[in-house]
Amino acid sequence: MKKQHLYIALVLLLTLTSCGSYQSYTRVNPEKVEAYRNTKQTADTTSIATMDWKIFFKDETLIMHIDSALVNNLDMQRAQQNLGIANSLVKQSKAALTPAINAGVNYTRQERSGESAIGQILGSGGIDDWTFGPTLSWELDIWGRLSSQKRAAIARYYQTQNVQRLVQSQVVNGVANLYYTLQSLDAQKEIVEQTIVNRTEGIETTKALKESGSVTEVAVKQTEAQLLTAQSILVDIENQITITENAMSVLLGRAPGSIARNPFPQTINNEELLETGVPIQMLDNRPDVLLAEYGLVEALELTNSAQASFFPTLSITGNGGLNSQNFSDLFSANAWFANITGGLLQPIFNQRRLRTQKEIRLSEQEIAALDYKESVLVGYQEVSNALSNIDASKQKLKYKEQEKDALYLSLDYSEQLQEQGFVNYLEILRAKDLTLNAELEIINLKLNQLIGQTNLYRALGGGWR
Repeated sequence: MKKQHLYIALVLLLTLTSCGSYQSYTRVNPEKVEAYRNTKQTADTTSIATMDWKIFFKDETLIMHIDSALVNNLDMQRAQQNLGIANSLVKQSKAALTPAINAGVNYTRQERSGESAIGQILGSGGIDDWTFGPTLSWELDIWGRLSSQKRAAIARYYQTQNVQRLVQSQVVNGVANLYYTLQSLDAQKEIVEQTIVNRTEGIETTKALKESGSVTEVAVKQTEAQLLTAQSILVDIENQITITENAMSVLLGRAPGSIARNPFPQTINNEELLETGVPIQMLDNRPDVLLAEYGLVEALELTNSAQASFFPTLSITGNGGLNSQNFSDLFSANAWFANITGGLLQPIFNQRRLRTQKEIRLSEQEIAALDYKESVLVGYQEVSNALSNIDASKQKLKYKEQEKDALYLSLDYSEQLQEQGFVNYLEILRAKDLTLNAELEIINLKLNQLIGQTNLYRALGGGWR
């Protein structure tokens, strides 16, 4: 009958678990955006975010650098170590659901006082006690407290995994942007170096014109000033190349040095790459959004664990093995023993610790929900910004190329008129300055398009696959 009563009590206790307040996570999109701003797409479009970065980028040298960075970048290595730590914590949380078993040998020596109550009966003397065997402790997860902690640990693992993905996406984006920047600086350097050659020759021409009386010393000095300006621009460009190469070297996980690269592309074709997909895809693509979402899952499971702490804890402890007063008799047949104890502990008064813990967990859950919503909003913002930057750069590039063509025609006309004495030479010098600035700005606008493409790729969640 006693065993039947025990079984009935356990069944009732397990049945009461349905009365708990466990919350399961249901995924929602906190901001239901039908389409990205500054773009037009339909529900069947595919997102470039799902494209492998080795396919997205076409430059083989750039691909080589990204490969190197993903292996040697220090942030990537740290992220990998943190992922290993998170995986170990998941294993530990799963092990908490199983009994803990330890084994050991204990020796106790007790000396009785002859004046004690027992000593007056048994007399003074000593007792040896040897114990050898395992001990067991097991908390039965009746209310799901340990299961919630396990699910929270799994959510932390997925957060760490998405941190690693986020780092990879940022490294891919960073290497690509610095690589394109170096290419653009090379192109600008080439233009300025040619300008210096032309202006050096122009000084000799201006001096000859002065001797013939066509221009004054002012024109000579203005031409020299133009040459000095171009030389100063070249110094700035070379300095920027060094700084950019150093920054990229750090991303590659090596000491500062030169970076191999191909020439800057003359034309940029990106129409086929601008398939953004529908906004809901971003929730599965962006590591930071997934990171925030798993943060919300973790907070919810920790709230469940805090709620379960209000209910009784059922624990089973036991030990067994060999026990004897004499070591020589420790392994005899009569030395075997075993004990098992079951306990049900109901929290009653805990200095408000449990209630405070639950209130904190609920607030942390609300904060996690806000963080998740913010990550989604920031994602939409970055996609929209990248699309807008690409579109603006394309439009501005069209106007700037027309401006450059007009400046070259203006320069040609001015030189013809100057030969006939209708135009001051200073106007020609000014036209040359404007032409140089237009050429440099065209390269910057092309660079903006390339960086805009890589930023869009990252904003949509690409780069970690």
